Amino acid sequence: MLSIIHTIRVAIGEGIWKSLAFIIVLLLAGPELIIGMELMALIEVVGASTFVIAYLTGLKLLMIKIKKRYLTFEKYSVLFLPTWQYFKAMPSLCLHAIPHRTVIISLFATVYLGMLFILI
Repeated sequence: MLSIIHTIRVAIGEGIWKSLAFIIVLLLAGPELIIGMELMALIEVVGASTFVIAYLTGLKLLMIKIKKRYLTFEKYSVLFLPTWQYFKAMPSLCLHAIPHRTVIISLFATVYLGMLFILI
């Protein structure tokens, strides 16, 4: 029974000293400690959003470059989408909305992959 009481006193004694040390540090450091914790939280939030924005910006620049190269590849196709009124008047305009080179390459790629999977 005495050992249990002694253990409780030691635990309480250590807790009191740790609490006093924390209060002393808080009084001496004061606002700087709180500001430091707030800045750490701010860095956590801003750091994650900045990281995501950097990668999304890079992805957007990559997609713009790919789009420009694709449009230069398809520069001999007309590539415009007619409005519904023009489409009703001349249904053959839908042929101008088809990127010709891409369709032909896709057709050949489909045939090639079909033959490849038949062989496998």
